[in-house]
Amino acid sequence: MPESATHAILVQAVIAYVEREFGDLANIAVREDAVRPLRGERPPRVEGYVPDVYAMDVPTTTTIIGEAKTKRDLETEHSRKQISAFLSYLSKTPQGVFVLSVPWTAGAIARRLVAEINLPFKGTATRTIVLDGTSASKP
Repeated sequence: MPESATHAILVQAVIAYVEREFGDLANIAVREDAVRPLRGERPPRVEGYVPDVYAMDVPTTTTIIGEAKTKRDLETEHSRKQISAFLSYLSKTPQGVFVLSVPWTAGAIARRLVAEINLPFKGTATRTIVLDGTSASKP
């Protein structure tokens, strides 16, 4: 299924955030799930789901999973399961970071959703970031 222009913009926001915030990591590899990924490889499957962005450095000190969701996407059971799977995976990694990119109109909904889904993993060191088109915030 072709991705929407909105989704593509949200994915690019995740990539820009990762490059801006983690670009100083030596040997960071960023993979994106696009029709024709610019960097070559697609992200690996994570607990049955392919994230929009997967980044890690070598040797691994930080693992980043980025996902882009439209407001309508946030309301689906598929998205809840996907986000939960990504948070579960990151809870088992050192320095895990989950980045969710949404339109600015969905920022509050996204922060609430991530906080709710993250409750079982609250004791872990995983950072969660919501990019809502206006700023990066932690739920």
